[in-house]
Amino acid sequence: MLSLLEHLEEIFGPFRLFGYVSTRVVGAAVCSFLCMLVSMGPLIRYLQSRKLAEQGGKGEGADIVDAMREEKAGTPTMGGLGLITCAVFSALLWCRPDVGYTWLLIVTLMLFGFLGFIDDRTKLLKDATGLSKRAKIILQIFFGIGVGFWIYSLDNAYIQVPSLDETGKTVYTLVERAHHLTVPFMAVSEWTMPLGVGLIIWVVVMTFACSNSVNFTDGMDGLASGCVLIAMLAFMIIAYLTSRTDSTAYLDIFFVPGTQEVAVFCASIAGASLGFLWFNAAPAQVFMGDTGSQALGGALAVIATCVKQEFLLFLVGSVFFLEGLSVALQVASYRLRGGKRIFLCAPLHHHFQYKGWPETRIVVRFWIIAALTALLALASLKVR
Repeated sequence: MLSLLEHLEEIFGPFRLFGYVSTRVVGAAVCSFLCMLVSMGPLIRYLQSRKLAEQGGKGEGADIVDAMREEKAGTPTMGGLGLITCAVFSALLWCRPDVGYTWLLIVTLMLFGFLGFIDDRTKLLKDATGLSKRAKIILQIFFGIGVGFWIYSLDNAYIQVPSLDETGKTVYTLVERAHHLTVPFMAVSEWTMPLGVGLIIWVVVMTFACSNSVNFTDGMDGLASGCVLIAMLAFMIIAYLTSRTDSTAYLDIFFVPGTQEVAVFCASIAGASLGFLWFNAAPAQVFMGDTGSQALGGALAVIATCVKQEFLLFLVGSVFFLEGLSVALQVASYRLRGGKRIFLCAPLHHHFQYKGWPETRIVVRFWIIAALTALLALASLKVR
């Protein structure tokens, strides 16, 4: 890609603009968005023709949820195929192919998308319950281990230790801290947590938790796609900051060479998510299904790991965290307290639905929470 740009610059000087990260970020977002607008119509018609659509209520005892599903029966699902395809296409156009993070993120998106695709196909064509929980967990862990080894081999984080030269000017020395973890609200020049090969286990936990949490969130028109859009915009900024020595020295966070490509990839997914929201906003014309939610969740976890800001996921992905936590607490309460529940229904958005909130109110308020906590996460980078 770089050699091609160099040749183009010789022909026409302004082509050098395409070498700037800011240009590529905008280009990636616009490209994936336009790609979604062009491709989703034909994909929706194809899914309808193959009867790959929402099946309606599942008789799980949650009457209001089943009623909502009955209303949406016949709406095409597996729209995540379009989202993944457009995001990958844009990333291939705008990310540098000589940076390992580009291929790591593309493969992660496709791997977890493939897992969701298998689950969706099983639900729609064979068994309404989809893959067994055991099979899904085994595949998630297996993919997480593979991605974990890849991240372990790529990890090249540095801290910048300040000192004074002979003239009294502050200079920074790069000190390698590969396979270390950022501790919340701690300056990395003071202390980081060494993980070693434990980084692989950490990645497995992250991908497992995020892929399932985004999947839980995907239960209302526009809810998951809107929250993913917000999260990707936040991590796009964070990734750009971690790729620069000046901003990382000022904020006292890890400097990770190459994460400017993570920023471009985030822009690709953000543009695709915005394009998907065009068709997924209430009343939805298409659902992303597990194909999209598993892929986006896995990618989000790997993005946070690449930029060494995993704990910021609790803020950037606050809605996903709360949705996943509500399911875990509900299951634990039901099993340990003799069938007693904490929430009227889990995941959390269904709890508010049972309280009588309209679906659009729940979605917009969750978007507002996601936006506010994402801004708080960006502000927290300076709190050291």
